[in-house]
Amino acid sequence: MNSSTDSIVEQVDGVLDVAKPVAGLGDDDVRSRVVECEEAMRMLQATQAEAMVEMGVRARVADQAEAARAGQPSWSRECREEFVADEIAVLLGCTRIAAGTLYDRACQAVEMPVVHSAWRAGRIDGRKAGLICEQVAYLNPAAAPVVASDAVEYAAQPDAQRTAPQLGEWLRRRVIAADPDAAESRRRRALADRRVVVTPADDGMSELWALLPSVQARQIQRALTETAHAGGADDARTMDQRRADTLVDLLLGRGEAPTVSVHVVVPADTLAGASEEPGWVPGLGPVTASEAREVAEGCEVGHASWRRLLTDPLTGILTDVAEKRYRPSAALDRAVRARDVTCRFPGCRSTANGPGTDLDHTVPWPVGPTSAANLAVLCRRHHRLKHTAGWSVFLEPTGVMTWTTPTGRQYRTEPWRYADPYPPPLD
Repeated sequence: MNSSTDSIVEQVDGVLDVAKPVAGLGDDDVRSRVVECEEAMRMLQATQAEAMVEMGVRARVADQAEAARAGQPSWSRECREEFVADEIAVLLGCTRIAAGTLYDRACQAVEMPVVHSAWRAGRIDGRKAGLICEQVAYLNPAAAPVVASDAVEYAAQPDAQRTAPQLGEWLRRRVIAADPDAAESRRRRALADRRVVVTPADDGMSELWALLPSVQARQIQRALTETAHAGGADDARTMDQRRADTLVDLLLGRGEAPTVSVHVVVPADTLAGASEEPGWVPGLGPVTASEAREVAEGCEVGHASWRRLLTDPLTGILTDVAEKRYRPSAALDRAVRARDVTCRFPGCRSTANGPGTDLDHTVPWPVGPTSAANLAVLCRRHHRLKHTAGWSVFLEPTGVMTWTTPTGRQYRTEPWRYADPYPPPLD
C-alpha cells in the first residue's frame, strides 16, 4: 500500500472498519454500517474532487510557465487545463462529458468553503454539493455564502435528511427570494426558449418533447392523468398508455379536455404587488412573484377559486382545525393537504393533492381526534409502512412529525413553510 492510499485510509479511519464482516453484526449495527459507508464514500468523493482541482491548478501553472518561457501570452497557445477533463475520463474509464461534470462540480465546491468542508466531513454528497453551488451562483457575493450555509444545514440535519430534489426545491425558493428581479429575468429568457421537438425512434415510434412554462405543463399533466383514471378498472391499458392515447385524442380533436385545477400558492402581499415573495406550485416548486401574479390575472372569472390560508407568522405553518367525526370534512381535508403539501414520510415528494394519497389519523380514531393536529398526508406506500410492525409515528401540535424505525432511529419531517422564517439578505 503506497503513501497516497495510506492517507485515504487514515481519512476514513474511525468512520468505517472495512475489515469487519457485516454478517455477524446486529440489526442496528447493520444499519449503522450503511450510514458509515455513505459517509466514507462522501469523504472519498471530496478527496477525489480536491485531486481533480489540483490537476487543473498544475496544468494552469504549467501553461503559464511555458508561455512565459516562449514570450507568448498563455491564451495564444493550446492549454493543458483545457484537457484536464479528457485525462480524468481516461483515468476513471468514463466519458468526457461525465468527467467534465465531475471536474466542474469539484472546482465549484472547492471554491466555496462552507460547501467543501461539509462535503469533506461526509455531511453532504457530491450531488448536493453541486446543486448548492449551481443555485447560489445566481446570487451576489454577499448573499451566496449565507444561502449556501443555510442549504448545508437544511440538507444535513441528522434527524431530517433531505433528498437532493427536496434540497433543490428549497434552494430555488431561497434564490428567488434573495434576488427576485434576477430570477424573473432568468424566467423570461427561459420562456423565450419554449418549443416542441419530435425525435424519430425505432419500430415506428417517435418521441414528442415539449419545453413549456411549469404551470401550463402541470395543467396538461393533470388533464391527461384525470382522463386516464376515468377509464375505469375494465380498461386493460396501462396508465402510461392511457395518458399517451389521451394526448393524441386531445391534440387531434378527437376528445374534449377535462376541467382541471392547479393549485398556485400566492402570498397575499405578493398578489397585491406589495411583495416579491415567491409563489409556489405543489409538485413543481417555487415560481417568481411576477409569474404568480400573471397566473392570477390570467384566470377568467368563474374558472378560478381563491381560498385564504391562515398561517403562524413565526413558523409559516398552517394553524389547526378540528372536527368531531371520523372522516374529515372537505374543508379540513383541504387544510391538512395544504399544510403538508407532500407525503410526510422522510424524503417522499408525492404531491398531497395528487391521486394515491390519504389523510391518516396518526393516533387511530376514536382515541385520536379528527383534527389537523392528528391528521397527516401519506402516500399509499408509506401509509402501509406506518402500520408495519416496528414503525411508529408521533405528530406534534405544530405539525412536526417524527418517524421511528424498527431499530429506534428517528427522523423528523416538517409541514410546508409558506413563509421563510430565515430570509436571506438582499444586499
